[in-house]
Amino acid sequence: MADKYNIKNVGKVVLDKKILKCDFSVTSDQFFAMFGNLASSNLPKKVIEDAIKKSGKDVKIGKKDYNPLMKFFEQVQSSSEQMGSGTRMGFDASEEMERAEAEKMKSEGGKREIEYQKDSGTGKIYTHDKATGNKEGEIILGPKGAVGELVPLEIIEKVETHFEFNGETDIEEDRKTSGLFKVINPSSINKIWDIDVSFKKEKSASIDETVSIKSLEPGKEYEIEYEIEEFEEPALKITEFISTQNDESVETYSLAPGDANRILFKITAKNTTDYDLNDIKIKKEIPEGYMNIDIVETSHGQAETDIDNFVVWTIDSIKAGSEVSLKLNMSIEVHSAEEKINTGKVFVEYFATKALTGIQIDKFDAYSDNFVGMEIFQQDSNPDKYDCRVIFENESDFQMQLVNLDIVNVANNEKVLDIDPGEIPPIASGARWESVEWETETENGEEPKFYKTVEFFLVSDHKISTMGSITIDDLELAVAMMDGKLSYSISSIASFQQNTFEVLHQVKNTGGADLNELLIEDRIQSGYIPPKPEEIELFIVRPPEDYNHEGLDEEEEIDWEDLGEQITVDPSFIEIEPATETSDSEHLVKISLTELRDSAFGMFLPGMIIKAKYTIIADKPPRDTEFVSNVRYLGNTYPAGAQIEIIPEAITIPVVHERKKIRKGKRISALASEGEYEIVLRLTNTGENVLTNIELRDVVPDNFEYGDYSEEPAEVKSLEKKDMLVWVIEEIAAGDTVEIRYKITGTGEDYKASEAQFSL
Repeated sequence: MADKYNIKNVGKVVLDKKILKCDFSVTSDQFFAMFGNLASSNLPKKVIEDAIKKSGKDVKIGKKDYNPLMKFFEQVQSSSEQMGSGTRMGFDASEEMERAEAEKMKSEGGKREIEYQKDSGTGKIYTHDKATGNKEGEIILGPKGAVGELVPLEIIEKVETHFEFNGETDIEEDRKTSGLFKVINPSSINKIWDIDVSFKKEKSASIDETVSIKSLEPGKEYEIEYEIEEFEEPALKITEFISTQNDESVETYSLAPGDANRILFKITAKNTTDYDLNDIKIKKEIPEGYMNIDIVETSHGQAETDIDNFVVWTIDSIKAGSEVSLKLNMSIEVHSAEEKINTGKVFVEYFATKALTGIQIDKFDAYSDNFVGMEIFQQDSNPDKYDCRVIFENESDFQMQLVNLDIVNVANNEKVLDIDPGEIPPIASGARWESVEWETETENGEEPKFYKTVEFFLVSDHKISTMGSITIDDLELAVAMMDGKLSYSISSIASFQQNTFEVLHQVKNTGGADLNELLIEDRIQSGYIPPKPEEIELFIVRPPEDYNHEGLDEEEEIDWEDLGEQITVDPSFIEIEPATETSDSEHLVKISLTELRDSAFGMFLPGMIIKAKYTIIADKPPRDTEFVSNVRYLGNTYPAGAQIEIIPEAITIPVVHERKKIRKGKRISALASEGEYEIVLRLTNTGENVLTNIELRDVVPDNFEYGDYSEEPAEVKSLEKKDMLVWVIEEIAAGDTVEIRYKITGTGEDYKASEAQFSL
């Protein structure tokens, strides 16, 4: 049957012939600090330590270990019962403030070098009771002096973002937000064990509120990666200004072919938070081909060019809400319109002493090599009296914070020593604390026995930071060029008549840059009626594969019926000012093709032609006036830079006061052969103007065949079942005469040549 022991305030023990099971609420160090003085020299201490570490599990024991363990736990149980009925070990009910203070100290970090207050007379380091001021002990430094390693606790939260060039929002699929908690053992010889860390969090993260680590070997690290649920915008906002004109007041991205373009880059970094950012590094890529790199100015920090073709700008700190800037020049030569030059990406790293989630180290508790012992000296003259003191020795590379040390006399349950939090400063590596001596009297010279409770922990160093990583895409600088062509469907306008004519705008991207914007502006003079917005038609001609950046062909004949792929444009992109359909004022027709990158047909690509066609009405213009075009085409890149402006040469269309004065006639002559006659149609321009497109028509009588034309008729029509021949005289100058001849031949018996006298 198993032996069971109930150890108050600690836990329970089950001891069988072959197993030991401990279900304790304390560590093995704490247990032996309380009851180690009861152990015999041959006690199998390692077995108990294993059982405590494997709480609630069976640990095998040997036969020779059973009796020593049984006697030890009987004494422990007896002692714990006496402790329960008398003075409490540790913090009793009246010491809750001390308990809270000890817990608070677990949330604090320390410094590697400890500042001890030395006695001015002796130079020694004494410790005193906070309440009475009485001396309680002395710290004796070891060979290392007043130093000791701190246990580094690091929380590093990282936000990685990726922006387009000067984008306001990041590329969401490239977001990476994560956290890392790390415990480091900086010692090369000492283990750390029974590590407990608890956290406070302002925002959700996947790390548990408490992390426990059994042990950490010398020189090793323990890491926990965790996810951060809520994405945080980067604390640093980076913008880049580029001027290919090297002018800080003109933002432009268009290069000039054949020249050494001197380009101004201005990078601005703004801290958008209410806390400082530290250790900022901004790297500007220098793409191949750039030369004459010149760092013009840095408002803060230092910038230099490294061997990897980066301009590296380092800044120690940017205050909350502050802004800093870097200006630099670079030159690039462009040899042709089709060349494209990248501006270079920007890479940013920064740190903040604040976590994205607001996580903090709540408490840290850990242990390393130490010695807790007592010195008991029997007095020479009085063997029933003993001089006693307790010693706590730091045998590790670390600093140890002693927050509680209770010594209770087993004989009378009297607490002879009570050390509270804050009374002893951190104990340096290799140092020891010795209490003042006290006198204890026993009977028959028997050695006194004491219960010891010691509570301490290693001092830590808290490093909480956010690392921000930003990548900003570059853009392509290219030669931005356009060509424009303006055409009208007429070359003259008739006076005092309402005439309709077509206008055609053609704009071609002849450069190497995609254009995001095209504006067509046509200022129509008074006396002419503009089109309605819905009557304006738009067409595109996509670039051929073998596009060679040539301009529009000025000699190309326009096919007004086939202008390309017709496109639909939002009516809001077309504006006519004023919005009237009268001719009594000037009108401005504005076609604004903006944000083409988001349109159905996309950017205005190199080699592409965009066309706009609409009708203008000449509202009975007076004689001796003229219509004069007033047109311009504006283009821009993405992002927007300086506009490209094309103003086609003005076209003047005269108003012609053209009045027809003509004489038409017809002559019939009989030829030598029977039934054959020659018909001569004569047209004379008796006016002062050139006439165009004048028709001559003639009807062939019944029973006649016709042919042998001096000029083929344009068409043959029917008039009252007779053939009507139609000729079109394209142009006849003033005073000129045109004759058309052809022959008719009678057929059958009923033909009458006299019927040919009829004319139109």
